[in-house]
Amino acid sequence: MVTYVCLGTLFLFVCISLTVYHLRGRRAPSSEQLDKQVLSILKSSGQRDRR
Repeated sequence: MVTYVCLGTLFLFVCISLTVYHLRGRRAPSSEQLDKQVLSILKSSGQRDRR
């Protein structure tokens, strides 16, 4: 009986997570966005090394 409760809870959690993910409309970032993000990370790590 406890197993069924655990499985039901897990099922509800997965359903809610998928719904939230779908509603947010997550999309894969474009290559330009990835390039900008990588450059900003590299610049910020370079500034930390100089201090």
